[in-house]
Amino acid sequence: MPFSKETSSNPVTTTKAGERQWCDVGIFKNNTALVSQFYLLPKGKQSISKIGNADVPDYSLLKKQDLVPGTGYRFRVAAINGCGIGPFSKISEFKTCIPGFPGAPSAVRISKNVEGIHLSWEPPTSPSGNILEYSAYLAIRTAQIQDNPSQLVFMRIYCGLKTSCIVTTGQLANAHIDYTSRPAIVFRISAKNEKGYGPATQVRWLQGNNKKTPLN
Repeated sequence: MPFSKETSSNPVTTTKAGERQWCDVGIFKNNTALVSQFYLLPKGKQSISKIGNADVPDYSLLKKQDLVPGTGYRFRVAAINGCGIGPFSKISEFKTCIPGFPGAPSAVRISKNVEGIHLSWEPPTSPSGNILEYSAYLAIRTAQIQDNPSQLVFMRIYCGLKTSCIVTTGQLANAHIDYTSRPAIVFRISAKNEKGYGPATQVRWLQGNNKKTPLN
């Protein structure tokens, strides 16, 4: 499957200022991949994915670029069969770790209970030492968000060594409902080691259309 990431446009190409380009990560025969590099676009090209009637790219002719620590990247994935390439998935965003800091927690799960919801996660796959604590945050309603909906404000709702916590109905009553796509409550979870906190995992808990009753 072709696996591509989005990078800032290169000034030597023909793209307009501010446009983004998709660079190939590779073609894989399984559904997992460890991404540490991507292929640089040839001069004047906006994409190098050639599947179906066209030839598969000769990656041996392309230069590689390492991922930069502490940098955000966008990824998308598509499947290939005998008829060619299918549509790309929704874009996912990830941030690479800074050396020495822990990675982001993974496999976040949300389930309802009598107190509110149960939030759980798995430790970072690259802790870079001992995890000292986790922090979980909830995006809350503020006047600032009303003026600028894309600028979320987070309140810490948990700090401790456990990889789970209870978010009470009282805390959820103050939650901001994000409408950038489907209505959702937004959480962030990050891990801390001896050097400090690493990047956070952000998860959206999808809601119904009623703003006043997010738990329904």
